[in-house]
Amino acid sequence: MLLANVVHEPIFHPIKEYYERWYTFMEEKVEFWLPDSEWHTKTHSARVLLLALIIGHQNGIRDEGLDALGMAAVFHDTRRLDDGIDQGHGSRGAAYYKDYCEASELPYDEKTYFMIYYHDQHDSLGLSEIEISSNDHEKAKLLYQIFKDADALDRFRLGPNGLDVNFLRTEEARRLVEFAKYLLRQSKETKI
Repeated sequence: MLLANVVHEPIFHPIKEYYERWYTFMEEKVEFWLPDSEWHTKTHSARVLLLALIIGHQNGIRDEGLDALGMAAVFHDTRRLDDGIDQGHGSRGAAYYKDYCEASELPYDEKTYFMIYYHDQHDSLGLSEIEISSNDHEKAKLLYQIFKDADALDRFRLGPNGLDVNFLRTEEARRLVEFAKYLLRQSKETKI
């Protein structure tokens, strides 16, 4: 399991079960349109998953909120058409997530849908649409910001200047910049 050596550290005990469950689910059940992608792989999604769970836990998110972050991480880049900006892959990924839930036993979560749908959009659009459309918009907005930060923290895979930390939304994410670089190194070293 990717990053298994990291999640076995005692500090990650509160999120370990969530990480292992959603990582296994992704590996066994989730289809990516670009399986040979250079940048938007299951490995990328695994790092985003771990980062989202860490930031979520540090923000006091528990149970269904951590599951929502986990589902968003494993589905968010599944419907990319290319490795470029590909604006619209969020809406396609959200549709895949919703269709998957309708065809399986995976429970549908509105907050997860919004995180996936708007993760490739400007924050002003994502936050305003969540404000208008979500039944629990305050929690949905926090989860959206946590998820976007987790995805952004993995931009170091694009190069040493891949992330402008000034765009991170949460203080918890700002404290994880060096850890995100470490995760990237760990996943490169353990990839077989």
